[in-house]
Amino acid sequence: MRKSLRVLNLGAGVQSTAIYLMIMDGDLPPVDFAVFADVGDEPAAVYAHVEFLKSLNGPEIHTVTRGCLGDNLINGGNADGQRHISIPTHLAIDGVPTSMGRRQCTSEYKILPIERFLREQAGLEKGQRLTKGQTITQVFGLSWDEPRRVERVKANFHGRAGWQPEFPLFDDMMTREDCVRYLEKRLPEYTVARSACVFCPYKRDSEWISLRDTDPIGWQRAIEIDRAIRQETSVCTKGMNATQYLHKSCVPLEFVELKAEPPDRQAKFQWSQMDCEGMCGN
Repeated sequence: MRKSLRVLNLGAGVQSTAIYLMIMDGDLPPVDFAVFADVGDEPAAVYAHVEFLKSLNGPEIHTVTRGCLGDNLINGGNADGQRHISIPTHLAIDGVPTSMGRRQCTSEYKILPIERFLREQAGLEKGQRLTKGQTITQVFGLSWDEPRRVERVKANFHGRAGWQPEFPLFDDMMTREDCVRYLEKRLPEYTVARSACVFCPYKRDSEWISLRDTDPIGWQRAIEIDRAIRQETSVCTKGMNATQYLHKSCVPLEFVELKAEPPDRQAKFQWSQMDCEGMCGN
């Protein structure tokens, strides 16, 4: 049984990438390893980015998965053969947008598989608690401009003896823009893609356009999921009084008139507050 673990939750987005490189450069305390939770439907650029990070010979990167989230949405039942998992789709009643659906995907497909893996690495049996003096520290890529997310993650750790979160970016008052500037210097001429499923409903039009134009397989997968969540035979529609869509306009994705946004200097890093960096509460 290992006495302690210090681990980076690697979402492979802007902020966790910055932390990974800072650890490599000795600017942050070392970790035993990093963990990337694969939901099965990340953009091709994200998978390529994870392989790029592995090639740098920094902290070892482990990939964990609970199965393919997209298949769950199409076929029903999670990877354990149990209930359907909800994603935050845009909801409409009689064609009028109303609200967003529940978000269970981050917890079920990122947080839980990472925690299971960490428990195994710590030598714990199922249901066994950390022993006295044993600690598991998870390092999160949340920055100074995300105080609410930091507080939500802290709340998730409250009362769990031996488990502790760390937020080096937040503690150093580094914003996402600071991370962008750091990456521009550390990885010149390199693009860090947004970390989120190809069918993530939080995408802006510029991100949908980028997916459509640069990742045709991912774009077709998003259309497939968008169709599936409205099929009468789909488990996604059971108990729903509203119709679900991936795009905020509540129009089928393949028919949405996507509008490009004015370019800005953060477009290089596909800026979004909704990077799925492996914690709950976006």
